Amino acid sequence: MGFIMFLARKIQLQNEQNNLQFQLTSISNKLQDYTNYVSILSSDSVQMADMASIPTSLFGQGLFELGAAHNQALQIANAQMGQAQQSGMFGQNPNPQMMNITYQKLYENARKQIQKQLQARMNEEEKQLQTKKTMLDTRLSMITKELESLDQHIGSGIKNQISNYGIQG
Repeated sequence: MGFIMFLARKIQLQNEQNNLQFQLTSISNKLQDYTNYVSILSSDSVQMADMASIPTSLFGQGLFELGAAHNQALQIANAQMGQAQQSGMFGQNPNPQMMNITYQKLYENARKQIQKQLQARMNEEEKQLQTKKTMLDTRLSMITKELESLDQHIGSGIKNQISNYGIQG
């Protein structure tokens, strides 16, 4: 009867081992995707080619976040430009070229700040996934050790059963 219990436990552990390996593979892929996405966010200026290289698992989220970052940067730049104009920074006869350069710089600064915030959030999510991966790795190694122990017990149980029936093994 103990032999059957060992076999049942072994099957249960193998199922759990397979489940953990699947989860670990999924997390590893997601971590790689996050790393790629964060590297795109860290570039000075996100181009169309960068957007095309967003990992597929984060593509929709990435496009949404980059679009939202663009819109937010525009709002910040517009607000700051309005304040600069109201303060008389450009004088009574503003130079359109100077205003355009100023607006571009305000936009770039705002976009960089927003990208840093996105990077920080993605890095935090990456840390959480890494923590989960470490826990799963630990659980997987415990299961592997228990499976090895069960294999030894099952092997010795088989030898005992064979010797009980007088069969030479």
